[in-house]
Amino acid sequence: MPVKDYSDVALGDLISLAGRTAVITGGAAGIGKSIARRLAEAGAAVMIGDLDEGKAQSVAANLAETSVPHAGVKVDVRDHASIAALGDFAIARTGRLDIWINNAGIFPAGKALELPDDDWSRVLDINLRGTFFGGREAALRMQGQGVIVNLASTNSFNTGVSAIHYVASKHGVVGVTKSLAVELAGKGIRVLAVAPTMTTSDGVMQMRKLGPEVAEGLDNFAHSLPLGRAGVPDDVARVVLFLVSDLAAFMTGAVVLVDGGELAK
Repeated sequence: MPVKDYSDVALGDLISLAGRTAVITGGAAGIGKSIARRLAEAGAAVMIGDLDEGKAQSVAANLAETSVPHAGVKVDVRDHASIAALGDFAIARTGRLDIWINNAGIFPAGKALELPDDDWSRVLDINLRGTFFGGREAALRMQGQGVIVNLASTNSFNTGVSAIHYVASKHGVVGVTKSLAVELAGKGIRVLAVAPTMTTSDGVMQMRKLGPEVAEGLDNFAHSLPLGRAGVPDDVARVVLFLVSDLAAFMTGAVVLVDGGELAK
């Protein structure tokens, strides 16, 4: 395979996503919303899929470069047909699909010995099954090149308190990432994952409302990180932008930590 040498490509051109189309699941809030903003800023046409179609459309309408055909549509990542329809929508809207971000996910607590079967199934369906379906449908629509980025977690490498279903799903996301990376490399498709630590997303902010003990526990965890704080959504979004750009053209199969040093302790 001939080596594609980017040595003489200007830095601005390496990070530019102009002319490319990106799909982001769960892109109406939190990390997904920040990713959408950064990819649009880099020039991509961004298709936001979310259960809340109204919020997805609102985010799309406020992205940079309004002349680019950004759009927001409803998607349920538990439903294979819904994910396939999102991929088809992106192709119909722009004629291409270059980037797919499997961001949609949930992180409820649940003790293993008390966990209802339905709770286990729901978390695995959204976090793991949805990631696999998204990656597969993206790859089927990418023509000769593309990048898929999955949202893993630091809990992909350790355990969380009372969150066995979340931990299992995020360990699985790493396996899906590596397997797809190897299988799709010959098709010119790179597959990567990011693994954030606790990030001040909408979900975490809702957790703080569960009571002062929960809020104190979250604060203590954030302060225990070597960098001394929790992440913010844009901390993750900037890394995702790097991974989908040509700056990372020789990367695939990697899981990039965005963890404030959590796993270095």
